[in-house]
This record gives sequence, C-alpha cells and structure tokens, in this order.
Amino acid sequence: RVVTTVCVVGGGPTGLALSALLSRHGVASATLERRSAPSTHPRAHFVNTRTMEVFRGVGGNLARACVDDAPALAQWRWFRYATSLTNGAALGAVDQFDGATTARTNASPTHSTHFSQHKLTRALMRRAREAHAEGALGVIEGARVEEVRADAEGVTVRADVGAGGGALEIRAEYCVVADGANSETRTRLGIAMRGKRDLQRLVNVHFKSRDLANDLVDDPAMLYFVFNPDAVVVVVAHDLREGEFVAQIPYLPPVQDASDFTRAVCERILRSAIGWRDGETSKKLEILDVRAWTMSAEVSETFRAGERVFLAGDAAHRFPPSGGFGMNTGIQDAHNLAWKLAAVTRGLSSPKLLQTYESERRPVALRNTALSVENFEAVLKIPTALGLPPIAANALRDVVSGLPSVIPSSMRKTILEAGLAVGRAQCGSLLTADNPIGAARRAAVKRMCDDPQGTLRLQFPKEDVGFSYEPADADGLARLHEPGTLRVGVRVPHAWMQTTRGELSTLDLVDEDVTGPRFTVFARGFDDIQEDTLSEPGGFPMRLVRIVDSPTDSPMAAFDAYGAWFKKTNHLGTNSLVLVRPDAHVACITSDPSEVVDALREASSSPAKNH
Repeated sequence: RVVTTVCVVGGGPTGLALSALLSRHGVASATLERRSAPSTHPRAHFVNTRTMEVFRGVGGNLARACVDDAPALAQWRWFRYATSLTNGAALGAVDQFDGATTARTNASPTHSTHFSQHKLTRALMRRAREAHAEGALGVIEGARVEEVRADAEGVTVRADVGAGGGALEIRAEYCVVADGANSETRTRLGIAMRGKRDLQRLVNVHFKSRDLANDLVDDPAMLYFVFNPDAVVVVVAHDLREGEFVAQIPYLPPVQDASDFTRAVCERILRSAIGWRDGETSKKLEILDVRAWTMSAEVSETFRAGERVFLAGDAAHRFPPSGGFGMNTGIQDAHNLAWKLAAVTRGLSSPKLLQTYESERRPVALRNTALSVENFEAVLKIPTALGLPPIAANALRDVVSGLPSVIPSSMRKTILEAGLAVGRAQCGSLLTADNPIGAARRAAVKRMCDDPQGTLRLQFPKEDVGFSYEPADADGLARLHEPGTLRVGVRVPHAWMQTTRGELSTLDLVDEDVTGPRFTVFARGFDDIQEDTLSEPGGFPMRLVRIVDSPTDSPMAAFDAYGAWFKKTNHLGTNSLVLVRPDAHVACITSDPSEVVDALREASSSPAKNH
C-alpha cells in the first residue's frame, strides 16, 4: 500500500508532465502507467509554443532538449501535395512559416518544434523520475488500474502490476485520470464524452526507410498528401534524418475492416504512394507497426468526478490531429492543475480553487475541438477539388453496406474497392496530362496552397498563446486575444529583461527558483514598495520583481532594456503592478497596491477570505 498526495493514472505526456510539475511544487505523487515500457509508435509530433514555454519551467531545460533533438526547421516547414512522394507531379506546397528563417517570434522566448510523441514521452519520463523524490519509483509501469474510488477523505486507487508485481493499492488525497482517449477509468467513473465520435477511420502504418529519406532530401516536409490512382494517403515525416514515417490510410467500415490492411497490403499501398518505379525494387522500407484508430472530436461532459478526481489530456478531450492541439492541450491541462493541487494540498488555498480547473480548461478544450474540426474540413478541400469528395466515398460505402445480406462480405469489399478505384482514377492522367480538366484542378490546388486560409495550417497564434481564462464566450468557448496582450486571464506577455542572472524572459522570472506555488508581481515605479506591503502573513507566497529603466545590480530588479514592458504598461501611468499566477496567467493589472492584496487574498485560504 502506497500513501501519497496525488495519484496520476496514465504515464503519457500529460501524466508525466503533471508528475514533473507536481514534484517541482513540492507535492508527492505516484504515477501509474499501463504499459510496461513507453510506446515506440509515433503519434502526435507538433509541440506548440505554449507547451514549449511550459517545458522551460519543468526543470532540466526540457524545452532546450526538445529543440536540440528535433529536426531542423528546414526539414518540416512544408506541407506538400503531390501524386506521389517521388517521381510524381507536384500539385502544391505550403510553407507554414512563410519564408521566415526561424520558428521563433517576438511573442515568446521559445518556439514550436517537430518532436515525435514517443521521443517526447521518453524525455518526460526521465524528467519526471529525476524530479521525483523517490526517483524511478515515482512512475510505476505495467500497472493496470482496476478501480478509482473516492470518499470524503481521499481516493483509493487499485491496480494490477504485471510481471509478478501483484495487486497495488494507492491512497491519495486527489487523483488525476490521464490514461488516454480510450480511458477505461473515465468509463468506470460514468463520465460521457460529447461531440462527434466517428469523423473518420484510419490505419496508421509506422515504417522506416532510409531510401525514402534520401529521395526526399530536396523536397523535405512535415506532411505529404498523396493522391494517385492506387493510393490516397497522408505521410507524416516524423524524422527525415532517421527515415521514420507514419502513413495514414483511410478506410470505410463496416464494409472494410482494419484487419484487411495486412502488412503486405500496406506495403503495396506505401510503394504506390511513394512512387518508386518498377526498376527501383532495391529500395527498401520496413513496416514496424500497423494500428487502426478512430478520429473523433469530443470533450468530456465534466472534467471532474466529485471533489477529488479530475480528468486531463485525451481522457478529457480528443481532437482530430489537424492543427496538433491534442497533446499540447493535455500538457497545458497539467500545467493549470498542478499548481492548484499544490496550493490546496499544501494548505495555501481552499479546495474551491480546484473548481476553476474545469471552468478554465474545458472552454479551451471546446475551442480547440472546434478549431481541429475546422482544420479537418480544410484538409478535405483539396481532394474535393481533385474530384475526390469524401462525401462520394461515404455515399458509396452506404450503398454497398445496404446491399442484401445474401451478398458475401468479400464481394461487398470488391464492389466498394472497384468504386473507390474509379474515383482515384481522377488523379491519374486526367489530372496530370495537358487537358482542361487537369489544368483547372491543378490550378485550384495551387490557389488553395497560395491562400493562407485555403487549406490546412500549422500555426494558430491566438489559440496557442492568446487563449484566456476569463469567463467563456456565449458558446462556452475560451476567449482569444492577440499574442502579447496584457489582460487578466491571458498568459503574461513575454519581454526580455536584463538581470543579475543574465537575460531572462518575464516568463522565466515567473518560473525562476520555484519550490512551490508562488505568485509574481511585476512592479514598475513604486520604488518604495516591499513584498510585505502586498502580501499577508500566512497568505499565498509571492515574489516582487521591480521593472526598472536602467541597468541594475539588484537581484530583485529587472532592466527593461528593450522597452517592451514599458509599451505594455504605459497606459497605466508611471506606476503599475501586474500580478501573475504560478502558471503565468495574469491575475490582476492595477496601479493600486490594495487590489493586489485583495487578489492574493482571494487566491489564498487566509481568514480574511474565509470570513
């Protein structure tokens, strides 16, 4: 029997990030992961800017490690549309960074990157165990959770640990369920998902090919969308340096089944999508794994079960991968929840603080769900322009599945495949040859690729770093603002500051030397103000950072050398106070010190608040 403060169910990116963040805040935890070893199957691969900012504060400079291990921007900045990856006709390409030489912008001290989930999970596992007081024992692998039961005093979690580990019981104050999109624990808790459950069925084929990577050296991309008479496939280049790819192949149940896609069938489709000619038989690819999955757009009806169990990550929301929000939203769930759990379990705040987790994060999940669906629909614009409208394939499937039951399933599959082949034939010589229809379709694809809103995009700055925790809009969605907006509820603007420790971002100053949940006050003017002026004995810990207009040798001060903070706060006059939460979201903007005191009192469990 293990007694701890927080039990985390699920050791994927969300659960491991939560474990590391809890350790940083001085909170004991135990994380249970069903797998006996991290998955090697690539899934998500885009780490957005806000997640990279979170990683700067995880410890061990995880953000720097991700950047150092990830492919260079030149290898993943493009989305390409073609009749095959090699030896085919190029239909269009989109530079997702519009010619910029770096992924970095002025809105953040870091930037997004292309780093596959299976590699990130290993890096997070190392960080979580390094940060944990019990090292490797903080994350227990091979533990299948059988029961999560809450009572007035805490939560009991029972798990079966494989390889002879036997039964395990964990007693914790709180439990966070982060065991993935098909969460068994969420189902046992009786929490339903709301939204679109079955947008598309796909088979993921994880493969490696040095030969393909060499062939693509002059046409690198993150995504390749392939349309030809033998294959309609999206190929994700997870790492061109290693020749690691995942192909996404759509299929149409109930006529087709995932079991139809044997390794031999998948290799035939891959070779058609790649476009290797008959004489190129020496070129090799190795299929490592084939997995079926369902694309959904759903958010759980609630992010909590009672007062002590919370959902996070894919257990709480599952999106289409278009836009790359799934894993990022989960890690940011963990960032929001970690400091609140720390504040409550360390006696700094009332348990009512935990109610804000759902009110803040569920609108973000709903917003990202809606955007991911829009992006998925944007993906469908190009096949529609090529004469391959998905609605036609679905209609054909419905007709075939409705045939009399005396027709065997094998014949149904043959009829469906014949009909699909007729559709794919639109992408043969009719598309590539010099004829009016092909020319018109190629021109339509080019126009879409040239239009910033014409097809799938990768960057969404407002949704990335401009989402707000202020009350949701009329549709229940998180409100969005331009990156760098100084506003209550939004992530504090990034501004470089010169300090006695070197040049640091305002975001770094929020995270610097954290050993527990702590608010930060950025004070401009107010030369005589002290920390004890703004805080109360026994109240929420806070740190005062003086923003000054000239170089300083004070460790409590930061020189606004580039004037960025001055521009953000000048409308407040010569004196301004910006109170920032432990997760870097702004809690108060004022020129009145008493308003900061009130905001800190509101966050704390001090008698002044409770009475």
